[in-house]
Amino acid sequence: MAMELAVTQIGKFKVIKVSGKVDWDNARLLDKEIQRLIDEGFVHIVFNLDEVNFFCSGGIGALVYHLNKVKKAGGAMYIISANEYVNYILDTLKFRIVFDGYLFDSFDSFRDQILEKEQ
Repeated sequence: MAMELAVTQIGKFKVIKVSGKVDWDNARLLDKEIQRLIDEGFVHIVFNLDEVNFFCSGGIGALVYHLNKVKKAGGAMYIISANEYVNYILDTLKFRIVFDGYLFDSFDSFRDQILEKEQ
């Protein structure tokens, strides 16, 4: 299965729904999409990884690299995942520490904890 990216906007947040396989080539596409959003001035970026079935190190690297960029610009990156495979990777790589307070197990949790505070 190829990777698909669906980008939507909710207020100041850009939401990237990633589905399929994030292999090395697709990781570069994800990296370019994140960079495009940052270049457009968006520094509050949300990743919905519920439908990801493979996530290579290049994809992880893109998230970490851009996390530092958006933090320096006063923004944040958020990860939504109820996906057992993705959560195993995030736990193994200690992303719960890196993304402390920015990992959510559902869009509803993200909405309740972040979006509703913004309105």
